[in-house]
Amino acid sequence: MQYFMIYVCEDRKEHSTRLSEVCTALSDDYPHTLVFFSSPEDMLEKMEQLYENHEKIPNLVLLDIELGQMDGITLGKRIKQMYPEVYIVFVTAYVEYAVKGYEANAFRYLLKPISEEVMHSLFRDIDAEYKKKKKLSVKTTEGEMIVNLQDLLYISAEDKYTILYTKEQYFVSDYSLKHYEEQLVEQGFYRIHRKYLINMYHHKGIVAGNVVLTKDCRLPVSRKRMADYQKQLFLYLGEDIV
Repeated sequence: MQYFMIYVCEDRKEHSTRLSEVCTALSDDYPHTLVFFSSPEDMLEKMEQLYENHEKIPNLVLLDIELGQMDGITLGKRIKQMYPEVYIVFVTAYVEYAVKGYEANAFRYLLKPISEEVMHSLFRDIDAEYKKKKKLSVKTTEGEMIVNLQDLLYISAEDKYTILYTKEQYFVSDYSLKHYEEQLVEQGFYRIHRKYLINMYHHKGIVAGNVVLTKDCRLPVSRKRMADYQKQLFLYLGEDIV
């Protein structure tokens, strides 16, 4: 499941409070951190600091459009110039601002007050976008390869190597399983056994202590990890799996 680091620029406290309440209600399904800014200048300064210091940036930015001297549209364009991959979402009470919002390459335009249903839809759709576009650079014995995360079923530790299995092929890498676990733990991957790191996107069931993945691939789950795996799977796939 994608973790959301969310920056919000909102100059009215009641709207900030409402958004905080809505996001808190959805935190079990979509874990996140919220950081609020009351002025666009403060947010832009922070984003510029992160850019200059090569620090981790938010992946979702919610902007009110009417913010005073610097409006949300201008702020959104400045942020997009620095971070083209960030998801910009404009939040306002005025429908007529929708067209302007999309000029800043916004992912979505939301009307106030934001409901749980609308925010849930936003989280879900961005999470789906991440699953579609996330790729992994794999250092194989034959050179560097790019693998779509959605195609990756699991990674296994074999002697001094790791093997990455997709639905159609496999790649041999000299990186450790721990290396891939650290890279992929926030992308829906879980280490079910000392030898296996699986992609929960491909989970089909659990049979006799084995996880069943796409193409009827069956891998053993360590008994001490079974309960935690089921918990993480619940968070990742949602209540409809129970």
